[in-house]
Amino acid sequence: MRKTFLELETNPLNSYDFCFIGIKYCSADYLLGVQKAADKVRELSFRYANADGSSIPLKVYSPEEGYILKDTRAYDLGNVCASSLEELENKIFRLNFQAGCTPIFVGGDHSITYETVKRMAKDYDDILVVQFDAHSDFIDDFEGYPHGSVMNEICKINQISKIIHFGIRGNLNCEPAICESRKMGNIVIPYDKIEEEINSLLEFLKDKNVYITFDMDFLNPIYAPATNCPEPGGPSYEETIKYLKKIIKFSKKIIGMDFVEYNPDCEGPIITGTTIVNLIMESLSYMTTKINTTV
Repeated sequence: MRKTFLELETNPLNSYDFCFIGIKYCSADYLLGVQKAADKVRELSFRYANADGSSIPLKVYSPEEGYILKDTRAYDLGNVCASSLEELENKIFRLNFQAGCTPIFVGGDHSITYETVKRMAKDYDDILVVQFDAHSDFIDDFEGYPHGSVMNEICKINQISKIIHFGIRGNLNCEPAICESRKMGNIVIPYDKIEEEINSLLEFLKDKNVYITFDMDFLNPIYAPATNCPEPGGPSYEETIKYLKKIIKFSKKIIGMDFVEYNPDCEGPIITGTTIVNLIMESLSYMTTKINTTV
């Protein structure tokens, strides 16, 4: 029997709030290892599974907050495996989700987000994409450098109203790409400007359907070293969950999330993978609270 995230069930027999989907895809040889991310996250999530052996609803307790997950219903849809972007597009586009069920995609390099956002655009119009990332990923070379061009390509999808480059920092960025993104009406919030700009961002999110894409190099590499393009400095885990909580709470609806660029073959796979497990659980907690308070 294969491992599942938090030992969740694999067959959606009832009504569910969320589903976990692994993406086993790597767009370039120098990124190899990212295709292993989802299975490593599943392996590391085992310790957080319900102690009584049940899988539904999830019950996750924190002494600081009490139950962060108590009535949450989720399942593991398995992996999407692909050897080309065309194959990945076909398989992701055919994914079906229950009405109201939010997908959480894990794995692959950042190029997969183009396909996951296109899939969500089947169900939603006027989508705002919030990109947690150290880099803008807005160069214009999707064929040759897809994970560094993914946000530029996403910007061309008709249903995308705007991209928020949230927390970018470091020297592995491209000024013409960032300038071009601003010219196209997107919002760029460098890491050192978050505190002064986040309140206006939250006001902007109030009536928006939001897709969150989370590149693991957003975090200070102390908390997430196992990624191919780490940048020195950056937010702590505590800062990150604070930002996630605010963005999720203020948006109209989170229609989907992904966690990308985790490479278990890099140094520090356990701390990075465990960080992803907890970021997912915290995010589900914030979205579950929103669901419960809108009923």
